Amino acid sequence: MANLHNGMHSVDDEGSPVRRGDDRHSIRLTALAHCHGRFQTVRIVDFSMGGLQLQGGFGVGVGDDVTVELLSGHRLAAKAAWSLGSRVGVRFLQPLSAEHPAWAVLEQAARRLVDRARE
Repeated sequence: MANLHNGMHSVDDEGSPVRRGDDRHSIRLTALAHCHGRFQTVRIVDFSMGGLQLQGGFGVGVGDDVTVELLSGHRLAAKAAWSLGSRVGVRFLQPLSAEHPAWAVLEQAARRLVDRARE
């Protein structure tokens, strides 16, 4: 698990390892993670069309159903693919398309992060 952005292995519904292929984009975006009948504030640290990496997702285990709610109100249904401490990788139940309204929110936050780094 040395590299969280490329080549990380996750687990499919049958518990078999799956290698991710989607491009990852770094981001710093606050969201809510709904799991086990409760919610908690998390930070999205990267995203792709296939899923998100969350920081602050305590008590979320591999295979758990998670709904990530962006502060814009968009809700993304997902399943936890991996968990390491407070970091959780979730795989969307339906991959996002570039036309999905939540994709625009995530891309805008990624652009803001890049712009801040240039300042």
